[in-house]
Amino acid sequence: MAKQTLNDGSDGTVVIRPGRPAPGGGSGGGYGGGFGGNRVGATGGPKRSAKGMEKRRRATLQRQAEEAKAAAKAKADAAKAKAVAAAKAKDQARQQVLATMVQRHTSARAEVDRHFANKKQQLDASLQKEISAARRPPTSNSTERWHLYTITKEKNEIDGLIARKTTELNAKNSAARVFDGQDPLIRSANDYRTRLAQFGAAAEEGHRLWEQAYTAAQEAQILSAQIKALTEKSNALARHHAEQTVVWREREVVWERQRQYAEQRAERIRFKQQVDESIRLERFRQVHTLSVPALSMTAGGMVLTRDAVFVGQQAAAVLEQAVAASVETLKDYGRILARTGPVFVTAMVYSPELGNGELTPEQRSRLFQGVGVPAQALGVTDSPALRSIADAGGSVEVAYRLKPQAVTEGTALHVANTGNMIATHVPVVSAVFDPLTGLYNAEVPGSPTRHLQFTADAASQAMPASPPVLTAMAPQVVTLPAGVDLRIQDCIVCVPGLPPTYFSFDLPPLGSGIVTGAGKPAANDWWNTASRAQGAAIPEQLGHQLRAREIKSFSAFDQAVWQTLAEHPTLFSNADEVNQKRIERGFAPYAPKSTWVGERRQFELRYQERAELGENPFNLDRISITTPNSLLGTPGIVPAVIPWPAAPVGDGTRTPLVPPGIELLGPTTLPSAPPLSQVYPGNPVIPVLPENQTFPAIDPVQGGASIPGYPGDMELPSPGLVFVGPPVEPLEVGPYNELSGRSRGDGLDIDHIPSRKALEIHMGMHYENMSTSEIRDAIRRAPCIAIPSSVHQKFSETYGGRNSVEKSMNDAADLEAAVNSNLAALKPGLVESGASESDIDAAQKLLHDLHKNQGWY
Repeated sequence: MAKQTLNDGSDGTVVIRPGRPAPGGGSGGGYGGGFGGNRVGATGGPKRSAKGMEKRRRATLQRQAEEAKAAAKAKADAAKAKAVAAAKAKDQARQQVLATMVQRHTSARAEVDRHFANKKQQLDASLQKEISAARRPPTSNSTERWHLYTITKEKNEIDGLIARKTTELNAKNSAARVFDGQDPLIRSANDYRTRLAQFGAAAEEGHRLWEQAYTAAQEAQILSAQIKALTEKSNALARHHAEQTVVWREREVVWERQRQYAEQRAERIRFKQQVDESIRLERFRQVHTLSVPALSMTAGGMVLTRDAVFVGQQAAAVLEQAVAASVETLKDYGRILARTGPVFVTAMVYSPELGNGELTPEQRSRLFQGVGVPAQALGVTDSPALRSIADAGGSVEVAYRLKPQAVTEGTALHVANTGNMIATHVPVVSAVFDPLTGLYNAEVPGSPTRHLQFTADAASQAMPASPPVLTAMAPQVVTLPAGVDLRIQDCIVCVPGLPPTYFSFDLPPLGSGIVTGAGKPAANDWWNTASRAQGAAIPEQLGHQLRAREIKSFSAFDQAVWQTLAEHPTLFSNADEVNQKRIERGFAPYAPKSTWVGERRQFELRYQERAELGENPFNLDRISITTPNSLLGTPGIVPAVIPWPAAPVGDGTRTPLVPPGIELLGPTTLPSAPPLSQVYPGNPVIPVLPENQTFPAIDPVQGGASIPGYPGDMELPSPGLVFVGPPVEPLEVGPYNELSGRSRGDGLDIDHIPSRKALEIHMGMHYENMSTSEIRDAIRRAPCIAIPSSVHQKFSETYGGRNSVEKSMNDAADLEAAVNSNLAALKPGLVESGASESDIDAAQKLLHDLHKNQGWY
């Protein structure tokens, strides 16, 4: 049955619960409650029951709300107490974390401080390393003095470091304030704790930021110190540059004066050389200039001497007749017998004046200069044709020529037919009038060049006390043998108004002459061209000093060339040390061994002109310096010649050149010397013999000594000076001249550390006033080290083409660093060859000590 719902919303069900009695008595309540369920039988019960129940319900709800509120409050109080406890615990943990961070802060700060304190102690060394690392190779386009340029370059490098470190300092200063915006170096631990507390749970991140900031602050402090030191260096370099600029200006003023003085001195020397050359030429011209009276050419024959021209009516006729008779004899000989070769006839012998017995045959022969006979005596009679040929500068063909030759009694005059070995053409010369002197002058071609002056007056020649004589020889045809001196210097001179005259002159010995030519400009590699096929030309510097100098022999010219070359060391600076020493002492340098020919081992002078043909060989423009195996030109060797056969003078007739009777004056009386005494006072003379000298025996270790510059397997040109000493040991350090003298065939190279080129550049940079010889001597004494040849070739950074100009310039800028760099490059090879690192370090220390002792750095 479905439940009924009443008006109050209930279904009429009564629920009885235990509780306190209702007010008003329990029976009423009970009664009502007992009968409340039946609305029909109850009187007023339902209305009071609903209100009570509503009241009770509200009370219950209120009670429940209060209970819930009390429970919520209790729960809230409990939660609050728990939260307070948790916050307190969290705060305690946070304080503990902060305390721990402060401890880490203190220890980290102390550690960072220690680290940067050590860096501050090494500040100078680290800064020097940075300066060295910042160095750059020098540039070659700078117009500044090298010394000033190196200062400017160093200052620019330091200024670049300052700019870079200033940028780094700004960045570090910004990074140092990322923690709290303040300088960490002046903040305390409390400041750190206060700022770190603001990071809350990110305390680790805050500590990391502090470490970065503190490290950046320390680095900023280091950078500040470095910038300060660099700034001081830069300012010091600026002051040094200013001081050195003043010094260099003063030097340049002095050098300019010296340069001007050197130029003036060079001009004076050049002027003096020109004056000397002119004087030598003038003297040579005067010696070979003969004055001939014009009227003597009409008298017939004449004898030309250094002092005068001797002409006598009888002697001239004898001379002309002797020549004519010789010509006729040769004509007859040619008609009767078939010509099998050149023949000649000795026409006469000229003997100089008596009283010259103290002169040597060579000195007596030099008094004779030549002879002159009318041209018609040799069969040349067409005077107009000769004058035409003379005006054209040509030559005429003759059948006979005269050849003067020195003999014991004086000078023999040979008449030889031409053809075969003797040329048939004789130059024809026209005398030219000189308006300044009023004389006719004729220049005789050939070597040496002779000059004839024809005087218009008939001034008599001074006759000597004992006149010269002509000895006419009986005509006798002699066949000209092979190998005789075929040089003939002759000509036909045409003087206006006078008959043509044939002149033949005595010639100087073969291999003599006068230096001509100018030489050629020498390039930088002039000396290297001497080993090439064309050889090296004679430099013009030598030509200025040698020109117009009279030379007696090829050997004398060779000696003069090498001695003059020694005065110009820049010309042979590319030669090796041995050859430089030989040239400085006036000796010919040695040629490369591959060019030797037998005993010929020195560089030679080769001549294009042949002395045996009558040419002057000493033309500087046609002389070259070549190797022995060169095929260019001919060596300076005098060809072997034999004299022309001459009959004894006793078979001829002596004819004086002056009227008879002058010989009664007699010869020159020589002073008599007192006779030597055969008896000397005092005791008998006891000959003094040399004292016996005892020499020490040779040391066994010196048995393998050799001359520097020559391998042990070659033949030495002469015993020479021998350098001995103990053998060189690997890694031995010492001067180059000492080690190189003891290193022979041991497989070791004496290596300059740094290279020779770097040392030359270094001295050129710092010692501009040093001469070439002083630089060369300094490099010869420079420190070196003995290393195996294979290591030197394979590992050296300056061997051969590896030693570039840039490398040499860098090494020259810092020799001490170059020593370390060069030896570091050799170290792997030295270790492979068996050297220990301690030995290498010891050798490096010795190299530094030797450089410092010699003043290189």
